[in-house]
Amino acid sequence: MHKLQLTGISKSFGSQAVLKNLSLEIFPNELFIILGSSGCGKTTLLLGIIGLQPFDSGRVIIDGTDVTYLSPGERNIGYVPQNYALFPNYTVFENIAFGLRLRNIPKDIVQTKVKQIIDNFSLQGLEYHFPSQLSGGQMQRVALARALIIEPSLLLLDEPVSALDIETRQKIKAELKEIQRKLHVTMVYITHDQQETLEMADRFGILNEGKIEQYGSPDEVFYKPETLFVARFLNTENVLEGKVIHRFGNKVTIQINDIILKMSTPLELPEGKRVTVCIRPGAIHLSTHPAHPGKNVFTGTIESIHPIGRDLEVKVLVTPQETLKTRISRTAVKKLKLTHGMPVNLSIDEAYVHLIPVP
Repeated sequence: MHKLQLTGISKSFGSQAVLKNLSLEIFPNELFIILGSSGCGKTTLLLGIIGLQPFDSGRVIIDGTDVTYLSPGERNIGYVPQNYALFPNYTVFENIAFGLRLRNIPKDIVQTKVKQIIDNFSLQGLEYHFPSQLSGGQMQRVALARALIIEPSLLLLDEPVSALDIETRQKIKAELKEIQRKLHVTMVYITHDQQETLEMADRFGILNEGKIEQYGSPDEVFYKPETLFVARFLNTENVLEGKVIHRFGNKVTIQINDIILKMSTPLELPEGKRVTVCIRPGAIHLSTHPAHPGKNVFTGTIESIHPIGRDLEVKVLVTPQETLKTRISRTAVKKLKLTHGMPVNLSIDEAYVHLIPVP
């Protein structure tokens, strides 16, 4: 189990600053995901950690040892690039054995270790195949086996499943979690895919404009975004601008145009303070029954119904100026006989409402 610390990391290409004084701590035996849009610097960050593309400034520390100026081989980091980077003229066996041979490991030990990892990754019978003869999933397994056979202090993965079909993608993701559990390896994994992040990450960070905008567990970040950028990047369906019009203790009343929302908050928000109100669809309950008077209950009409994966997104007009979106199952839509223009009632669970003070 190994810990990674990045301190004050910066990297520029000409006049373009890609990483800006970035600092991050990744715990032993966790799968940490760097989430960000294409071109935001995710791969640049990985290549700098490995030492293939040194940072302009900052420190890379593994288990308390500063490895900033060590060569890639001396850092003992496993790396699986997005295109797998298998040697086309090497067999599966030779590709997997490459790191061991580079370290002058005795031939008999190489044979034993390669056979063992080929068995572990279900690559039996492919030992003398070349990369051109393999499927995408098989190439991914070979790349993982090659990275792990050297028993690395860290395993870095660059968009490891993005090029695979859906079925293979799910298998590889399950295998990665199993590898992490069995080998207790610390993984740093980059992706642009939010669903992948939710499924895989112990913790994750969002890379934006050269810095980690926010990091934490999936629940912490998805349900409690700290900035408007994070809320919008994570597709928080309801992001509304409001103002605190009353406060008593930890209870506040928020006005969002004609919507009045009452909730508790640990934040110190004086009356008159502007806030961004983030409401995930799971916080909004839709009903066709008459609404019981109460806190955070609203009436409206269905403006649209759209498929979102397995569910349907229902957009409800609650005032002439504001709509709220919720998601319900296709079965529920049929059972409630929901249609465009139909009057409905919404109730909001304040426990899943998050406020971001406007600077």
